[in-house]
Amino acid sequence: MLRRLPLLAAAASLAIPGSASARSTRLDLDRLAYAVVHGTAQQAVLATDADGRPLSFLLRIDKGKLLPPHGATGPVRLLTVLSGTLSWGDGASLDEAAERRFGPGSVIVIPAEGGEHWAAARDGDVLLQVVLVRNGALSPAAAAQVAR
Repeated sequence: MLRRLPLLAAAASLAIPGSASARSTRLDLDRLAYAVVHGTAQQAVLATDADGRPLSFLLRIDKGKLLPPHGATGPVRLLTVLSGTLSWGDGASLDEAAERRFGPGSVIVIPAEGGEHWAAARDGDVLLQVVLVRNGALSPAAAAQVAR
C-alpha cells in the first residue's frame, strides 16, 4: 500500500490544473493581433477582465512617431518601458522642451482620470507594457510616490 501512495500522488498531480507539470510560455510578440490606436501606435491586448475590457496590453511606437495629446479616462494605468526611450509629456499642448525621457525598466503611473498627455519615440522604436488597475489600488509604497 505504501508503494502505491507516490504513484497515486503523481497521478493526482496530472489532473490538477496549474500543477508542477505546467510549463511557462514565451509569447511571440510578432504573432499577436495589433490594432492602430491614436493614429500612430500599435496595441496588442494581452489580458482582459470578465467583461472583455483590457487589463494589460503592449503598445508599440515606431521611431519618429508621436501620440498626440490625449486624455486618459478610467482606471489607474501603469506603463513600463520594455525597450527604447520614451519621450513623455503631460498637458494638452505638445511641448517638446517639457518632455521627460524614460528608458527600459521605467514605470510611469497615470492616475485615474489622468488628464492630457502625449508620448513619442524620438530616438528609436519604443515598446511599452500597460497594466490597468481596475477595482484595485496601488501598493502603499507606490501610492506614496504618486502622492509627492
